[in-house]
Order: sequence, then C-alpha cells, then structure tokens
Amino acid sequence: MQDHFVRALYETFPEPVVMVDTAKTILSVNQATLQQFGYAEDELLGQHVRILYATEQDYNSCLNKRSMDGNTGAVSDSVYGYRRKDDTVFSAQLRSTMVSGPDGENCGFVGVIHDISNILKLDKARQDASKILDTALAAIPEGFAIFDHEERLLVYNEAYRRVCGPAGPFLRLGMPAEEIIQIAFAGGHYPEAKIGSAAGREWIDNRMFDFRNPTGRSKVFPYGDGRWLRVENFKTNDGNTVVIRIDVTELKETEMALRRQQLEYYTLVQNIPDLITRISKDGVVTFANDHYCRFVGKTAEELVGTPFLDIVPVADRARVASVLESLTPDTPLAVGEQHRILPDGSDIWLLWSNMAVFDNEMLMEYVTVGRDITMQKRQQERIARQSSELQRKNDALNQFTGTVSHDLKAPLRHIAMFSDMINDDIQSGSLEELPGYATHLRQSARRMDRLIESLLDYSQIAYQIGNWSPVPLSDVVADAILNLDSLIRDAGAKIEVGALPVVRGDAELLKRLAQNLIGNAVKYRRAGVQPVVRILGESRDDTDYLHVEDNGIGIDPRFASKIFDVFQRLHRDESVYQGTGIGLALAKRIVESHNGRIELDTSFTEGARFSVAFPKNNSTGKEGAWTAD
Repeated sequence: MQDHFVRALYETFPEPVVMVDTAKTILSVNQATLQQFGYAEDELLGQHVRILYATEQDYNSCLNKRSMDGNTGAVSDSVYGYRRKDDTVFSAQLRSTMVSGPDGENCGFVGVIHDISNILKLDKARQDASKILDTALAAIPEGFAIFDHEERLLVYNEAYRRVCGPAGPFLRLGMPAEEIIQIAFAGGHYPEAKIGSAAGREWIDNRMFDFRNPTGRSKVFPYGDGRWLRVENFKTNDGNTVVIRIDVTELKETEMALRRQQLEYYTLVQNIPDLITRISKDGVVTFANDHYCRFVGKTAEELVGTPFLDIVPVADRARVASVLESLTPDTPLAVGEQHRILPDGSDIWLLWSNMAVFDNEMLMEYVTVGRDITMQKRQQERIARQSSELQRKNDALNQFTGTVSHDLKAPLRHIAMFSDMINDDIQSGSLEELPGYATHLRQSARRMDRLIESLLDYSQIAYQIGNWSPVPLSDVVADAILNLDSLIRDAGAKIEVGALPVVRGDAELLKRLAQNLIGNAVKYRRAGVQPVVRILGESRDDTDYLHVEDNGIGIDPRFASKIFDVFQRLHRDESVYQGTGIGLALAKRIVESHNGRIELDTSFTEGARFSVAFPKNNSTGKEGAWTAD
C-alpha cells in the first residue's frame, strides 16, 4: 500500500523530479520533468545529467555546491540555468537529496526543480492537491490515520473518528494512540474486553503490541454495538504508522451465516442414516460421515486421504471405477443397487447414488450416497412370495373346480344310475341283478370317500411354513422307508440311499414328500423286475438337490408337468395301480411350501427320476450314506 502511495505522489508531483546515480546518469524522471523540458522519456533515461543544464558553468556550479556541502543532506536556495529540448532557457531552484543504500553508502541523488516563474502557480497547485487529498480521505469509507514515530496522531479522516466510538469526539492532532484506545475501551467500545478486569488490560496490551509491531496482516474483532472491525497497521520507512480501520460487519455476518450453514450441513450428513463420502477428482476420499465409517469399520481420520477404490471390495472395484468414469456433465448421476454380505453373515441391500460435480465442464469431485433399502427389498420379496402364493392358490382353486365338475361327479353319476336301476328292478319284480348293483354302489361310494379324503389332505397343506428348523433329509428318508416297510417287503424292493443334505423346513411335511416319492417308485414297478429305488443328494451352485429314481415303468415326457395336477392318473386301471392321482400334487405343494421346486427328469430313461431343489441358503450340512434292502 505504501509503495502505491509513493508511486502516485511521484507520478503526480507538479514539479520536475530527477533521479541520478553516483555517475550522474539519469535513472528516472516524472511526467512534470518531461513536460518542463520537452523530452520523451527514452531521450533522457541513461543520459548524463548535464543535458538538462543551460551551460557547463551551471552544471559545474551545481557540482561544486554539492561538494562543499559534503554530499549529505539537502541543498536549497541554489538557482541554476536549465535548457529545454527546444533550446529555450529558464532559471530554477534546485533541491537535491542524497539517497543512501542499506549499508549507508551513497547510491545517487533525487533532485526537485522549482521553476521560479511558476512559484505562485505551484503554490496554488499544492493547495489544490492538499484539498483533493483531504476530500479523498473524507470520502473513503475506511478509517484512515497516520501516527508519527512517537505514536501521536498526525492525520485522520471522518471514518476513523466514527470507528473510534466513544473516543471519536475527543480526537485531536498529537493525541497518543494508547489514549485513544483507552478512552474507547472505557466507553465499552470493545465487548471482548471486560472493563476493570485483568483480561481487559491484557486485551489493550495486545492491541498496542499489534500497533507497535505491525505485520501487515489484518485482525478482526467485535466492536461497538454488535459490529465487526478489521484492523490493519503498516510501518513506513520514516517511522510513521499508517492504520486502516474497516467495518466488516456485513462480511462477518455473511461468513457466520455460511459457517452456520456448514455446521447445519455437517450435522445433517452426520445424522441422516445414509452412507456419504466425498471423493476428489483424483479418487481420494476427502470426507466420510459417521455412518459410512461404521459401515466400513474405519475412522474418518483413517479414510480421509485414502484412495476410494482401496475401500471398495475387490470384486466390485472394476464396476465402481467404470461407473465413476462414465459420469459426464450431461449424465452426472448413476444409481444402482448392491447386495452385500456383512462380516457377521447377515446381508444388506444398498441403493447407491454416484454423483459427479462439474464446474464449467471441469470435474471437481465425486459424491457417493448409499441408502439401506434392505427393508424395502424384504417387502418386495414378501410381496413376490404372496403373489406367487396367490397364483398357486388360484391354480389350486381351478383344479378343485375341475375336480368337482368331473372326478367327484363321476362316482355320483354311478350311484345315481345304479340307484335308478335298482328302483326299476324292484318295481318290475326282477331282483336277480340287485346284488351286483349294490356292489357297484358301494364301490362308487368308497371312491367318493377316497377322493374327498385326498382333497381334504391336499387342502390342509399350507404353502408357507410357520416354524422353520434344520431337518436332516437322511432322517426323513429313514422314517418314510419305515412307514412303507410292508409295501417295500411285498414288492421285494431294494432302497439305496446316498449322502443327503440338511435343509430348513418342516420335518413332517418333508417325511410325507419322501414317502410319496418312494411309494410311487415302488408302486409303478415293472413286472418280473426287482424294484430298485435310489435316493441321492447333490449340491450345485446355490441349490441342494434330492433325487429319487427307480427302474420302473417310467413316465412319458409329454406328461412331465401334467402329472403334478390334482387327480391326474396316467393309469386308469386301479386294479393294477391303485390310487387317487393326488400324490404328486401333494409332493409339489410340499416342495413349494419350502420355496423349492420339483420336476421330472425327462433325460432319465431307465425308469422315472424326480429331482427336488431346495435353496442352498436353507442348507446347513450333509450326512452320511447308507443302504436298505
């Protein structure tokens, strides 16, 4: 700031000013010199100073005068002749001042040339310049003052008087700086300093220390009635102190409002349940909120400065890097779901919003926000299961409708028909066929009873299991074989059981499933061939399997899906293969209640082979193999 003042004074000074070095070479001239002598600046710079004198005698006279004075101080009241470029001559008074270097050596001289003919004009110019300076000081909103080397007030403007508060009315030239601050302090002008306290005295001492040892750096503190003041102190080369006092209340209020917003923002991002990180354009973490830190198991101090991709699981790094690289000013946002398995074995679903922040097409940073959507995903899964269950129930209802309209009506038609025939024979007196008609009536009634019991049995199996528990399929199969012991012995069947998994489900339902599959495998045997039933387990990908295969008559692949419908029998002659045709429908319903699936392996040609699939996340182990004959 001081350099600007000096330069401005030098350039606008109304009288010629010439700077020369010890060799009398012109180093610098101001505008007044160029106007007075009629030269261009490049015509004077580097020239010997004698170019400005009217005669050699004038130059030597000036040189001798300076020598007599010892080359120190200022030489005044010395008049010499000077020559302009157009050869016109004028007389002027020279004031010359030696310039000393840092070590006191003579570096040259500065000369101010006073044209005697223009003294009155120059006096007026000086007065005008003084008025302009006074007007400028009065007009600027910043408080401005100069103190001499004894800390006494030399110059001040109206704005300085205002910011001095209680001391303002008492300001006078020559007033000590410490007296000004003490009056303002005593008037309660500085709320940070409590009147009469040791802290108040220390506050004054600190302000005076800053005044006496200016660093050029500003300080801001409250003053007056809720306002803020910025203080700047500068020391000049002549020992004076220039002080500037600026009211920065509006700026400070804006700054404080911004800090409040930042605090509110920080509080918000720390308290919302989302996982938030900010990443530099170079991929380094610059911020992580508490929820993200807990999620990755690190502190904020450990995360900040770490490459972001180092935190991402290895399996996801390439995908995440690709997502970030794909963000552009036109598409700065990418959203995607992620399924994570946590260290404790639980799983979580996250919805990630990856944003790139741009400024005029230039990437500034990335912001990632992860939201836990596990509950929503669970709800979606429940809805999907409920929809699937509803669809199955609708299918079952349709099957019931078909059954009632066909299978249940058939025995009823027989009963009605033979009843009419009995009635006709009785009326006609012909009783020979009555025993046969009665036998048919009993058979139809019994079939009706079996069908109704099968339907009740089917309807009582729920699609969803209330109490899940680990169930070893080896135990289930063993119990089913025990229940089928008489059928197996009568058929002379051989049962081979391999290693089977442990699944979660209902043990009784799974026992009925195994009993139906094994029972069918023994029942539908080939004549003259010993039945062999193999029960095997398999684990593949995310699924455990139960396979039941036999060497029986097999099933036409065309009926691979139809055989699981209610009352679907491929063999109508019940004298050979007894049953109602509901066994596989029951098996399918039991499997679906365990979130699994059952199907006929149409590639198996040695008999029939059924495969039951259980979700692997329900599996807990596998048991040994054994054989039963």
